Amino acid sequence: MKINAVTHGALRILMICGDGEPVTLPEMASRLGMPEARVIRSCNALARAGLLVGRRGRGGGYRLGRPAEKISVLSVIDLFEPEDDMRICGRTDATACRNCAFAPACTEAYRAMRDELAAISVADILIDHAHPHASETA
Repeated sequence: MKINAVTHGALRILMICGDGEPVTLPEMASRLGMPEARVIRSCNALARAGLLVGRRGRGGGYRLGRPAEKISVLSVIDLFEPEDDMRICGRTDATACRNCAFAPACTEAYRAMRDELAAISVADILIDHAHPHASETA
């Protein structure tokens, strides 16, 4: 499995927005080393899904739209990744897949991966806002 850069960026955005303090778009771009245009697109998609809420003006920025414990990593991945792109086996021929001895193992691995990602919440991967580089030294 490989997630795309937009999905990875969206997860990282949620990781820094979890302590209740608003985080501005320029601050996100700077802290995460992401182009501001990608941050904006990701924040818009996350906000439409109810995962982020934004406030304009002084003291504004983005915060999580629900408790971090209630946002699974899988829900974020599903928001940005087409499910077919997450399959282990890249074959698309249904007949070949039905006759493939490897297909059951791939199906089970895919299910296990999704179960594992569903069990991980944003709360499990938060980055401390007050100490933004703490995770880099760990």
